[in-house]
Amino acid sequence: MSTGPTTPDYRTIIESAPEAIVVYTPEKFLFLNSFAAEQLGSDPASLVGRPIMEFVHPDSVPVVIDRIRDALKSGEGGGPLEVRFVSLSGAVIPTEVISVPIIFEGQQAFLGLVRDIRERAEMERALRESEEKFGNAFRYSPHGMAFVSPNGHWLKANRALCEMLGYSEEELLQRRFADITHSQDVDQDVEQLHRLVTREISSYNRIKRYLRKDGRAIWVSLAVSVVHNAEGVPSYFIGQMQDITREREMEEQRAHGERLAGITETTIAVAHEMNNVLTVLMMNAELLADGASPEEIPEIASEILSASSRIAATVQRLRKLGVPESVEYLGEGKMLDLSHKPPRKPSKRGK
Repeated sequence: MSTGPTTPDYRTIIESAPEAIVVYTPEKFLFLNSFAAEQLGSDPASLVGRPIMEFVHPDSVPVVIDRIRDALKSGEGGGPLEVRFVSLSGAVIPTEVISVPIIFEGQQAFLGLVRDIRERAEMERALRESEEKFGNAFRYSPHGMAFVSPNGHWLKANRALCEMLGYSEEELLQRRFADITHSQDVDQDVEQLHRLVTREISSYNRIKRYLRKDGRAIWVSLAVSVVHNAEGVPSYFIGQMQDITREREMEEQRAHGERLAGITETTIAVAHEMNNVLTVLMMNAELLADGASPEEIPEIASEILSASSRIAATVQRLRKLGVPESVEYLGEGKMLDLSHKPPRKPSKRGK
């Protein structure tokens, strides 16, 4: 086999390599390039001849011994092996090592290409922590959370969502989201998901109804976002659901109470209005009964017509009380506007 590092051309290449390169036997270092020596905290001359296992982290010793034993037996190197080294300063260096058998200065040895993977290891650690935090947030969130496939099937559901809907996770995973969505709310969900897939929007929020396993409808506040793969194709949707049924019921009760209060107030106002108009009618009727003069009759008739018109208008508006959307209460321009002046009190005929 080639004695790579002993020839000047190869030595120049190896010395200038931006990766750690070493030659070693099971017992000791035979060669280190400057980069490798620097990583271990010394210079090449000081490290040559020192036991290689002196720099291997205790956690990695078993796998290194196994790899060397296999290589000596087969005469071939193995694939990449993650090994933790320890520098002279005590710093732990996670690496990926590829070793191949060679003949170095007449003896059997191994050429090791050692890549520092501290940055990758840190990224993987951060990713694991992030995934763990997300996993805990998903599992223990007080609100419902779920993953849904692009075709609408439930992929994963947390405990809060299962309790909210009355299904086990296994039961939910056999269904599509449309199977437990109120029929009147499905179309809007499908439309919004299509907008997510086409990237018209990145997320959406809405109020909708789910149907529990026991058939009861509940109101939820839903937030949905989409996760794309490397090719930009939607992988799955993430949904967060909060049960707002109680809040909706309380809001409906409040609105119902306000409506009853408005009707009561309107009834009192109507009674007051009718009483005023009836007073005018009765007074003018008395004048006619007492024998009004020919000159006074037109004015009395005008007052009676005006009062009758007010009664007719009030009755017309009262008919709208049966239609919730049309109910208007007191105030300017509302159901009963009492801001205008009452009818003029008819003058009495002189005695």
